[in-house]
Amino acid sequence: MHWPRAIVSERQVGEIGRRIFMALRHTIDRVRQWWFFTALVTLCASTGLVDNGSCYGQVVDEPPLIGAAGADVVAVCPPELQPSIASWIERRRAQGLTVQVIKPDVTAELTRKRIADSASIGKTRYVILIGDPQLAPDGNPKYPRFYVPAIYRRADATAAYQSTSHLPGDYLYGDFNDDSKVDAAVGRLPVSSAQQAVAMLQRIADYEESRDFGRWRSRVDLIAGLGGFGPLIDGAIETVASGMITGSLPGSVRTRVTHAGPDSLFCPGPGCFTDTVLENYSDGSRFWVYAGHGHVRELDRVPATRFGRPVLASGDVENLRRPASAAPIALLLACYTGAYDSPEDCLAKEMFLADGGPIAVLAGSRVTMPYGNASAAMGLIHSVYHRRPERLGDAWLETLSEMATPSNAEPELHSRRMVIDGLATLLGGGRIDDERREHMQLYNWLGDPTLRLGHPQELVINDSGRIVAGQKVTISGIVPMPGTLTVELHRRLGTVPMNKAQPFTANKVDPTLARYQQANDTAISSNQTLIGDAGPWTAELQIPADANGPMRIVVDLESSGGFATGVQSVWIRPSATTAKD
Repeated sequence: MHWPRAIVSERQVGEIGRRIFMALRHTIDRVRQWWFFTALVTLCASTGLVDNGSCYGQVVDEPPLIGAAGADVVAVCPPELQPSIASWIERRRAQGLTVQVIKPDVTAELTRKRIADSASIGKTRYVILIGDPQLAPDGNPKYPRFYVPAIYRRADATAAYQSTSHLPGDYLYGDFNDDSKVDAAVGRLPVSSAQQAVAMLQRIADYEESRDFGRWRSRVDLIAGLGGFGPLIDGAIETVASGMITGSLPGSVRTRVTHAGPDSLFCPGPGCFTDTVLENYSDGSRFWVYAGHGHVRELDRVPATRFGRPVLASGDVENLRRPASAAPIALLLACYTGAYDSPEDCLAKEMFLADGGPIAVLAGSRVTMPYGNASAAMGLIHSVYHRRPERLGDAWLETLSEMATPSNAEPELHSRRMVIDGLATLLGGGRIDDERREHMQLYNWLGDPTLRLGHPQELVINDSGRIVAGQKVTISGIVPMPGTLTVELHRRLGTVPMNKAQPFTANKVDPTLARYQQANDTAISSNQTLIGDAGPWTAELQIPADANGPMRIVVDLESSGGFATGVQSVWIRPSATTAKD
């Protein structure tokens, strides 16, 4: 067997674009009412490297048996790598987790049975695979001594867009009784040497022990590729993308958008797009999200021609420079970037193993679909930011459970999914439940499911009362610890900056880059003060004279022992002078 390199035809992509255009042309008013993750529905149209229908690995057909024994964590690790994980086991046990280590079997089916025999439903919540599923061009394991197989399932809901009959994934290792209900979250360290395992586990330890409580922890980086459906549709996508962020993420989260559309406020310019992405990565964020087209070794190009430069490619990962103590969690909402069984290292794997790379990466192993991408991202963001589980695997387990649940089963879930369900149905998605479930197989974590997430503490802000432009306002509240307190007034992302009259060519900065920087700099007033003790606090904030309308006050507290955030939505009233003008 050989790994093929065919590209999805232009005709297929064009047909998808035509359908989206026709649907959105009649629903543009609706489009403007919903935001970020619906944009992902369009941005991640199915394109990328596909193979000729060969199936690699072992297909699981028979249900495994259930073991009576059980630990919190089952670690599947080849014997040669087991000495490398000793410190990680000790660390998890010190945190109160029990760990059972088993070796993989020769097939996915037998490996799955071993995991089930070692697990206990209701007790075992995490499965970590320590080993590489990569295959050589002949279809055999590339690293036999370090091989932990992927599970292959027949494509169903996405079969029309796949050139393979089967899709690789890991999540079924967490279904211990084959009842289609996931019992444990699965993550993989795709290492092929003891040195790689030691280095990766040390990075994970550095992340969890980090005392860097800087503002990167309150930032999300969103990089959006160009849909390629024309100015009207791509413009609608940007409108959706720049706004649903504020609806899905807490107001205390600062979002930095980098969009490939040349007419977008959030485009730094095609000549410096990748450099800007790399610079922003080095600046730091809690989550680094890419939504767009993808391939095994690279993301989409800017401009979107063969002469364009990839947003990020395998050759760029050495330029990912972020210490493990402050590394992001990466989401690659794109086709093929997580094809970890490919003979060539996929982009997600190279990013994860890079010294300055993400601490975990979620990526798709084959062609992924817009609705499935959106469902996975929505579920994960909701879990992390609103339910705030302790570990990454807890958040993903909640996400998988949600993806397996029909929208009409729960009123709250129906409300959150209403827009994307409606759009998917409008575009001809008659099997959206099946598509959503199939993306449970397509999306896999490269990372430790027991990774601690480290959420901010809550910072209380009292009601600020009536706020008038041009005046000083006293902000007060309660802090959980001493530290450096930063109080900021933020406009909405995507609105015109307050200093709109300032020319973009100020300080000889490229006008497109200056426009991009202004679009993302939403803070229009700021004050910083030192807080000596936990308890009540007050701070003054100057409101700009031309401020007006809905905004938010964001307060961050950075301490040597932790961090806290708070947010308050406010309405700025014009001053009497401004009102007369």
